[in-house]
Amino acid sequence: MAGDSLKFHVLYTILFCLSTMSYGTPADTNCDAIWEVIAVVQPKIFVIDDADGLLHAVLSPPDNLDQQLNDNSGATFRLTVLHREHPCSPASPRPVDHSSPSSLSRYHARARRLAGRLSSCPADGANVSGGAIVANGVPWDCYSYVTRIQLGTPARTHSVLVDTGSSLSWITCKPCKKGCDEAVDPLFDPAASSSYNVIRCRSSLCNIVPAATTSPATCFMPFQSCSYKQTYEDNSTSQGVASIDRLVYGKGTTEAFVFGCTNAFSGLGGRYSGIIGLSANSLSFFSQLSLGCYKAMSYCLPHPRKAGFLQFGRYEQQDGLRFTPLFVDGNHFYVHSTGISVGNVRLDVPPGTGENKTMRCFFDTGTPYTMLPGPLFESLSDAVEKRIQGFYRVGAWTGQTCFERDVSWNEEDVYVPAVRIAFQGSARITLVADDLWFLEGSGLVCLAFKRNAGDDVVLGSRHLMAVHTVVDLEKSMVGLWDRGCT
Repeated sequence: MAGDSLKFHVLYTILFCLSTMSYGTPADTNCDAIWEVIAVVQPKIFVIDDADGLLHAVLSPPDNLDQQLNDNSGATFRLTVLHREHPCSPASPRPVDHSSPSSLSRYHARARRLAGRLSSCPADGANVSGGAIVANGVPWDCYSYVTRIQLGTPARTHSVLVDTGSSLSWITCKPCKKGCDEAVDPLFDPAASSSYNVIRCRSSLCNIVPAATTSPATCFMPFQSCSYKQTYEDNSTSQGVASIDRLVYGKGTTEAFVFGCTNAFSGLGGRYSGIIGLSANSLSFFSQLSLGCYKAMSYCLPHPRKAGFLQFGRYEQQDGLRFTPLFVDGNHFYVHSTGISVGNVRLDVPPGTGENKTMRCFFDTGTPYTMLPGPLFESLSDAVEKRIQGFYRVGAWTGQTCFERDVSWNEEDVYVPAVRIAFQGSARITLVADDLWFLEGSGLVCLAFKRNAGDDVVLGSRHLMAVHTVVDLEKSMVGLWDRGCT
């Protein structure tokens, strides 16, 4: 539903993860069919067995690789991606009584403590100085997305989060010293896999692990295991050893998949088996599985009741896809945003954001919020306040921009302006009321935007939901189509 406005019944149409939770799987839901991997063409696997074992299969392919790639450039396979609240998601959170404000309060309080961000918050619903309301904030994994991979010989299934903002993929392994108690899948047992190998410090592959994790090297003795530590923006950490094993996806396999075998984890998301990183680094899931395929990745993050996908290789050239140039900064892909409009009013791009008045925009499924440069965040908040009808703005000490429903307005007269994020070329994303905010309480909504200390835009998972996204490395382009997952 695109357009400059949307008239709607607010309390029934606002999409928010706490109000769409479903627990258990309906009897008529065929989860096996939903999780089925679609392999259009079986990718060829390149393995070199030399003194370093399988290490060079990913980074140093054979001399005749170009010919082999031409023979295999049509290889494509697709993984199913589900919102964490989908009935078939294996890591749905514990049930919450949505009719009980105190129950929701406890849920948010727990999330705040775990995230370590709002540990001294007043009780939910309390007023603080200046009349500001307390916005709970959304736990980072509330809009997280999960897929399944199989690892080892024999292959075991693991539920992993999809993260476009990191590189090294990892799985929780035995023995686990910390943070694995809530995992819904059995821990990966290296001793039970006949194809498992530990990467050693002497390996050239170990030398590039720090670049994938953006952490200092911790490996110095030649025959020592190649250890790693991955720290995320919310201060979650994964620690373990860099490893190699057989990755299975449908009928396809990668014999030399490089990943982190995690023995200690701290932070939110501990109910999942791990994370697959989809950024630009050579050790990312995307880079490793692109060997032998057309170098492209497409994905669509679904609504809680629908299925999305993560596809590698060639993609369908749909009429609705609009493209913008792709750039790389270290481990990260980014595009250039030319600005944001609220309704028909274009907001000014903050000064100092480039010669062409554009802003770098990174896509990060690891955060639910879209982060904006401070001046642009303020302009957006003010523009929405000026044009929205049927709500009045309230302060939020958490820094969010929130609105409360004005009960004196008739439902049919409520108006919420659309927000458009434009990019170089013809690509854009249009956000209508359902996409703009999170429901924080009865009649209280907060925009799914936050202030960024820098000059960049980070597009979060809430605003990437139902946006068909293509990352085409062959053409150095990103395609966007905000009409749902097909």
